[in-house]
Amino acid sequence: MPRGNHLKIRTLLAGILLGLCVLSGTPGWAGDTGEAGHRALPPANSDWPAPDAAVIRAIEAYYAALTSGDVAAIETFVLPDERFVMLEGRHANFGWADYRDDHLASELDDLSQVRFRLSFYRVQIDGALAYAAFAYEVLPKEGPEMDFGSGFATAVLELSDDGWKLRHLQT
Repeated sequence: MPRGNHLKIRTLLAGILLGLCVLSGTPGWAGDTGEAGHRALPPANSDWPAPDAAVIRAIEAYYAALTSGDVAAIETFVLPDERFVMLEGRHANFGWADYRDDHLASELDDLSQVRFRLSFYRVQIDGALAYAAFAYEVLPKEGPEMDFGSGFATAVLELSDDGWKLRHLQT
């Protein structure tokens, strides 16, 4: 099998396995809808080794760019080709152009009104691939802190000449 196919299979399996791990160990606070019974997220890790911290910075930069309304800025943090996959709820986009044009474009105005708070629980690096399991909270950009939504996410990143780039994101 050509080397590129091994990488594709490893990326797919890493995403599937991480998703299954997160889902199988889901405590009561996961998938919070803001309904009664909401419990605070458990403490996240905060002391990361430098390689893991670089992955975290790439994900945080992507989420910060989402709130800018600038598609070109957002694109700098993803693989802007058919390798990019976004799974959000029941919606799937395969390829950057599909996500950018058919999903993200309609959300840019709403995203400019919020900020994201991310809490990282697991980062794993295997050569030029990395994955991260993290929680996200959607909060107003200004004003009192209100929970606009929260949940868990999985990101798979690929190391490029320009640093870590998102290849797969599931929220």
